[in-house]
Amino acid sequence: MEIAGISASFPTRKVSNQEVLDLIRQQSTEFEGDIDRAIRKVGLTLNYIGCKERRWLGKNDFAFDYTEQAINSALDKAGMTADAIDLLIFTSVDKRVAEPGMSFFVAKAMGMNCECFDITEGCGGWVRSTRIAQAYLNAGMYKNILIVTAEYTNHEGEPLFSNFALKNEQELEWAFASYTVGEGSTATVLVNGGEDWHYNNISKPEWADLCMAPLDENNPQVLQMNDVSMAGKGKHRFVSYSQKMQELSFDLVQDMLANNRVAANDVDLFIPHTQTLSVWKAFERNLDIKLPYIYLLPEYGNLVNNSMAAGLSIALEKGKLKRGDKVSGLMTAAGMSFTLFNFNY
Repeated sequence: MEIAGISASFPTRKVSNQEVLDLIRQQSTEFEGDIDRAIRKVGLTLNYIGCKERRWLGKNDFAFDYTEQAINSALDKAGMTADAIDLLIFTSVDKRVAEPGMSFFVAKAMGMNCECFDITEGCGGWVRSTRIAQAYLNAGMYKNILIVTAEYTNHEGEPLFSNFALKNEQELEWAFASYTVGEGSTATVLVNGGEDWHYNNISKPEWADLCMAPLDENNPQVLQMNDVSMAGKGKHRFVSYSQKMQELSFDLVQDMLANNRVAANDVDLFIPHTQTLSVWKAFERNLDIKLPYIYLLPEYGNLVNNSMAAGLSIALEKGKLKRGDKVSGLMTAAGMSFTLFNFNY
């Protein structure tokens, strides 16, 4: 499977850490306790993990403009027009319809007459989509597959923005991750050719309640999750126990890196999902390796499903990736799901 064209598009609005802290103060009108201490804690943690700014939609921005830009750019790079696509896969945490799926609306907006479906796997949807695409391409079912991601849930009025209104410092345990999220869109055109991509996936459904976004306001029949996520229950509220997730998965991720089929010193580009920079440095020290990664968290924040495709696109723009290079990526996603993948670009 080959990437024929790939592109990422981001809003021009840049939101600094100080703006995030100001928003928390403005929104937390019912805070009980020392709001100054809570805000200092957020600021110190953002600096510690290496998050400096993130992109959000501005007041007069329209999300689909960026999705359209990414799709048109990816098609241009692939030397294709929209009617060449015979399968469109949409994969994002951000979904605006429950039925029939966002993929159909994206295809409609782009004037595409193709098969469509959505993939849901937290931040891991893009990687899962490439795996499905490869199987379809190898089977000869499709020739040109387009994967689209679009994440716009953090700016004012969106579901994640509600986490800026804290009631107490304890809520930071599950609300903090919202302050790192950035917005944008990506498009990836995949075709048959080259060598197969290789995947190693480990799923840990016993950790499913550590990162979730409930659709119901309060449904105890659904939220039977050992009561962990009940602290943040609420319709569309993003709940992510990020520190607990990191602690539980550290050894697992490190083992995946240690046992990668391609040695770190043979990889030309490594794309990590947006975890704490200090964690990746710890992996390098513990395994005595040097990862040639492109790390997007400082400039773009946690890009959710955009992260892997955006990493590839930005690496191409910066001259860090060329045809024939060996690429590895490691996605850690809600579920929880962990996927290490390798391919030749």
